[in-house]
Amino acid sequence: MRAAFHLLIGLCTSIGFALPALSAEQAPITIIEGATLIDGTGADFLPQAVLVIEGDTIKTISQQDKIDKTAYPENATIIDVSGKFIIPGLIDMHVHYDDWMPELFLNHGVTSIVDLASHDWVFAQKEGVEKGKILGPRLFVSSFALDGRLFWNVPFFPLDGPEAASQAAQQYANQGVNLLKTYTEIAPEELKAVVEVAHTAGLPVMGHLGSIDARQAAELGIDGLAHASGIALATIADPAKVKEMQAFETIGISVDYPHYLLYHAFMDEQKAELLIQLLIQEDVALEPDLINTSARWAAQRRDAYRAADAQLLQGLNLAYIPKNIVERILYNQQTHSLTPQEQELLKQGYANLQRFLRRFVEAGGKLLAGSDTASFVLPGISLHREMELFVEAGLSPMQALQTATQNNAEFLRQDHVGTLAVGKQADLLIVNGNPLQDIRHTQAIHIVMKGGKIVELGYHHDFQNPIPSPPPPWGYIAHPRPAITSISPMIASAGAQDVTITISGENFLANAQVTFGASTVPAQAIEASQLASSAYLRHYTQLQLSLPAQVLTEAGTFPIIVSNPPPEGGSSNAAHFIVKFP
Repeated sequence: MRAAFHLLIGLCTSIGFALPALSAEQAPITIIEGATLIDGTGADFLPQAVLVIEGDTIKTISQQDKIDKTAYPENATIIDVSGKFIIPGLIDMHVHYDDWMPELFLNHGVTSIVDLASHDWVFAQKEGVEKGKILGPRLFVSSFALDGRLFWNVPFFPLDGPEAASQAAQQYANQGVNLLKTYTEIAPEELKAVVEVAHTAGLPVMGHLGSIDARQAAELGIDGLAHASGIALATIADPAKVKEMQAFETIGISVDYPHYLLYHAFMDEQKAELLIQLLIQEDVALEPDLINTSARWAAQRRDAYRAADAQLLQGLNLAYIPKNIVERILYNQQTHSLTPQEQELLKQGYANLQRFLRRFVEAGGKLLAGSDTASFVLPGISLHREMELFVEAGLSPMQALQTATQNNAEFLRQDHVGTLAVGKQADLLIVNGNPLQDIRHTQAIHIVMKGGKIVELGYHHDFQNPIPSPPPPWGYIAHPRPAITSISPMIASAGAQDVTITISGENFLANAQVTFGASTVPAQAIEASQLASSAYLRHYTQLQLSLPAQVLTEAGTFPIIVSNPPPEGGSSNAAHFIVKFP
């Protein structure tokens, strides 16, 4: 063996580069040399870098002209990546994890993720990944959503006052979560109680706001705003619009619909500037997940993103992704048309939000990168697109890269990931182009390393998670399954002319299809449920259809079924209509 235990000749003393001593018990050494290092801190890049990794830890960082290669240990693995670029492994701050996601994250260099509504299955996955029994990114976990109500009959963690909020927060802190999450209907005094427990335990609080706006949440001590929620509500000057959005925001999934973005069109500039100052003063980070809440409606590249996803999902090796998930990702949501006025407001809302985020960062605010994988985005690649959208909003490529690396790690209070430095975990990407020139070069991945081990890239048709996920307790339904409770009238005579029937029930969509026996019959939605506050979100409780004479030619009993389109959706139970002899 060469002189593995000595300092390398010609080292720069300011860097202090030395190869770690090897013993029989020590982990193997990997040496990555020749690439330009971008460490994620915002510091100048380091050309011709040499990283020495022992086991899962970065031991030294130097440059090729400062070392003596003859001092490399004989059993070191040497990886020459000259001309390429090294960046930290990416962290997705907003994930709702599922068993089919691991390869999608790792293949796109997302080496750490934050599950933002963790439950027992997620905790089991985290433990399995840490033990090396399950393939996947590092998992950081949150509490389940701390809220004050039931959500579409699905219990989150219903709170009843500040004492209950404190108890729930303490329970999760004792369980070892990495952060606490609050949801839309938490009361101000409950949020304050959660924050107090979290900060005592050294944990951050991420809030998906609803009835509380961003200003109130900042004053109550919240640390981060998922979906950048509460900003529009805090910056609208028109009281009528405030009232409208308050009603809309109480629907937790409102962020998945265009009206959430549209309300940013009513942002008052003075209120926005004051809010930015407050958020920075109170050290509140913003996690906008533009790729889900905004880009689907207003970004110029939305169609290109969908086309790229469609091409990726055509691969036979990804056939293990559930069909309803594929439908949701590829769903053309513009089929629900907005009025021309709403379309213009949507564009203005996106422009206002982009400007707000740019000014927030310029003033020193921390932006976090997340993708919200519960909704309509493909895990992994969506985090790269989020950084791309940040650059479009006015951030520099370095600032955008930091949102998915250093900023996320600092928010989580995790100092072993997020940047590349001596003593930190060897989570890194080697990419073919310079992301500081074009942030899209983060997608040109050559090597992914997690914990000092090179990840095998590619998708495997036989991939199986050893602990499959049960249906998540919070669920997510893009389109609900309709249900019929009654029809009126229930009988007509054969040969009757244009009989009008009213179908009553729930979860009817305006574009639902109605069948009468083997015939499809046009229907009109005539009454909305009280759940939704906008035409876009509206689920109807009544449909009206006219049976033409040609479907009433014969006596018999005919099933009537209402079907909502995918994704999800599906067919209702059958109601039966009797056609008697004339």
